[in-house]
Formats: sequence, C-alpha cells, structure tokens
Amino acid sequence: LHFFDSKSHTGVIITIGGVVIYISSRKQKCIAKSPTEAELVGLTDNLGLVELFHEFISFLFGEQIPLPIIYQDSTSVISLVTRGGGVTRTKHMRARVNLGKECFDEKRALVKYCHTKLMRADGASKVLEGSAFEQFAKFVQGHPMAWTTAGR
Repeated sequence: LHFFDSKSHTGVIITIGGVVIYISSRKQKCIAKSPTEAELVGLTDNLGLVELFHEFISFLFGEQIPLPIIYQDSTSVISLVTRGGGVTRTKHMRARVNLGKECFDEKRALVKYCHTKLMRADGASKVLEGSAFEQFAKFVQGHPMAWTTAGR
C-alpha cells in the first residue's frame, strides 16, 4: 500500500475569469520534513505549469495578459519565496526557495495570501464533507457563488 509513505498531496486549480480550466491532485515526489516544506514543494513543483498556462493564454489573446496570481495559505512559504532566508536543512529545499524567489523577483507570477478556510485548491487534496464539499463541487462545475467558510 502507498497510503502510508509519508508523502504529502498537492492540489492545484487554475482559473481564468473564475472558470476552472485545470485541476489536479498529486502525491508529492519527495518526503517533506514539515508542513512548510510540503507547501514549498507543492508551490515550486507547479510554478512551471502556471507560467506555461500564462504564456499559452497570452498567445491565444495575442497580447500580454496580467500576471498569474498564486494563492498560498502558508505565510512561512510566502516569506521564503519573496524575502528568501530561513533555515533550510537540505540542498534541495534551498534550491526550491531560490527557484520560487527568482520567479517572484522577476515578476513572472504574483503570490498572495489566502486564508486556509478559503483555499479552493484544498478540495483537490483534502477530504471535504458536507457544505464544504458541496461548495467545492459547485465551484468546479462553474456555478457562480460566494465562497464561505461554512463547514470547514
């Protein structure tokens, strides 16, 4: 069984104009030593995908579109990839911090804080029940709605 291998899961949702165009849930390829490391791995593993979608949509429109906004619910990760620093115990985590910092320093994407209860991508990586699941299902199906913290 692969359920108990200590690897985290990452959920990603890409939207354009509030419409979901991509959603995924993946097991991370490495074991993180902390929740912050797991969030950093999830962010840096998907930076290339976000940049690719941005380039593709810019190509379709024939003009430069606004920078993609990446929502993150870990203030520690936001600090690491915008200010740098921190104590990283391993070389591969230092490389991930620098990869993220380079992306945001070069203005290839923006990162903004989103409270955990409002993090829509959690539905792709966590079990949701009751009204939280119903909200997530409606969001993915494209129903216009206000995102609330009910049931979470």
